[in-house]
Amino acid sequence: MSRAQNSSRNSSRRHVTRWLLLALFALAAGFLPASDPVPGRAQTGPIAIVGVTVHPIDRDPFANGTVLFDGGKITAIGSGIRLPAGTQVIDGTGKHLYPGLIAPSTQLGLIEIGAVRATRDQIEVGSMNPNIRAEISVNPDSEHIPVARANGIALAVTRPGGGRISGTSALLRLDGWTWEDLTVEAPLGLELHWPYLASGGRGRRGRGNPEAAARAERERDIILARIDETFAAAEAYVKARPTAASGKVDGDAPDLRMEALRPVLSGEIPVFLHAEDARQIRSSVEWALGRHLRPIIVGGRDAPLVAAFLAERNVPVIYGPIHRLPSRRDEDFSAPFEGPATLEAAGVKFAIGAFDTSNVRNLPYHAATAAAYGLAPEAALRSITLSAAEILGVADRYGSITLGKSATVILTDGDPLEIATQVEAMWIDGVAVDLNSRHTQLYGKYTEKLNRGKRVGRF
Repeated sequence: MSRAQNSSRNSSRRHVTRWLLLALFALAAGFLPASDPVPGRAQTGPIAIVGVTVHPIDRDPFANGTVLFDGGKITAIGSGIRLPAGTQVIDGTGKHLYPGLIAPSTQLGLIEIGAVRATRDQIEVGSMNPNIRAEISVNPDSEHIPVARANGIALAVTRPGGGRISGTSALLRLDGWTWEDLTVEAPLGLELHWPYLASGGRGRRGRGNPEAAARAERERDIILARIDETFAAAEAYVKARPTAASGKVDGDAPDLRMEALRPVLSGEIPVFLHAEDARQIRSSVEWALGRHLRPIIVGGRDAPLVAAFLAERNVPVIYGPIHRLPSRRDEDFSAPFEGPATLEAAGVKFAIGAFDTSNVRNLPYHAATAAAYGLAPEAALRSITLSAAEILGVADRYGSITLGKSATVILTDGDPLEIATQVEAMWIDGVAVDLNSRHTQLYGKYTEKLNRGKRVGRF
């Protein structure tokens, strides 16, 4: 058995083991996950939301609108639409309808409790693991999933981590029984963590210490050589085997690591370059374009500093998190908040990510902060809907309320970028989603405590 096959089998065993251990841990502690929303049933007939203010994203919003969907697809949009017999009508008077929000960078389903090793399955052993697939390790019963969708997150990218080539990411719909149900697109792209440069990397490695700088530079060169060797081997492999191999060819079994790189080399899927420093961003993009790959920057702390470079090469950025401290002593406190506005002004296509699996529900507030610091509110909303869908390659199905697209929408009582707004209903591919979560259950619990206290005069 090959190393790659062993790695895949071991990953599956760990996936089963970690959730058994979590259950034992929960029982020992005297609790089990408290919320357990049941996945929705497939749409069985047409549904119409009427009298609602529609925010299509790809065009101007309009009031007193009707959106009709059937079979998981939007079949009519406008006003005064004649509804088919048997249509379920939902009164949206005074409400707002938006496309479901898209979180472009999370590890949903791969991490549950950071302090419990058995519930962390985002990192594989080894440094070069292009064959690792995030979606098969996703736990559909994760408590983070219902918490995220309760605030309007309908789709999310889950990314493996660890090493330099971490594997391939997947786009998930946040409702379903199994990881197969949740998976919208996989492989979505290859996750590659670019090394920091010796004199300008994390913590300014080597500054004022020539020996440390030289050592860091050697380490970087070794990493870059290994990345190049992996891609060179994949190119040779693909040349020797022009078509994907599922079985033995001339007695040789396919190399799972090389097969995983085939769609990357052909440009079928992008390479997600995790890079923060300006020089790191430049070098990773130049390397990717030199190999005729499709680069997308993930993180991109310094992307605003090289915005013209990125725009000229048409390289998108999944930027974030917005809620962080400046990275340099001489930066304004607002530098992270102003990044999206700078990228937009330079013509860089971007999406905003929260980069926080346990608090991905705060994604709309990251976009809202960018809107408060120079980004137009419409662009901020687009950055977590249609722009994200475009960068991820699924804009033909998601990201806007458009005829023929998926009926993945949220019904709210206001602007989703405002904290006071409540998401009152959600449909993912036409399926009505239960918005209860661990958080809503705790809210109900302590509301009842407060009410009981008032009745006996304690509050």
